Amino acid sequence: MMMKAVTIELPPELVKLLGTEEDAKRETKTALVLDLVRQGKISRQKAAELLKIPLWDLPALLSRYRIPWFDYSPEELEKDLQALRSKEGTAD
Repeated sequence: MMMKAVTIELPPELVKLLGTEEDAKRETKTALVLDLVRQGKISRQKAAELLKIPLWDLPALLSRYRIPWFDYSPEELEKDLQALRSKEGTAD
């Protein structure tokens, strides 16, 4: 998947709170992706893919942002369960 670069301006105090500029970039991307999950615009499976983490690790990340793991449609649940089943037995 080809990525597009987007530039945002952050006050220095926010960057300092987040650590380094790289930390700020990573946290900004995570917050954006998880907000799209919260809004129902992308699935949890897509969020894990965009954040380059295993779907199995997503519930812990969602909990940090106070986003429930099971707050989604039956269709999304089935899609994510299929994705998890297809990953069983594979090493990362």
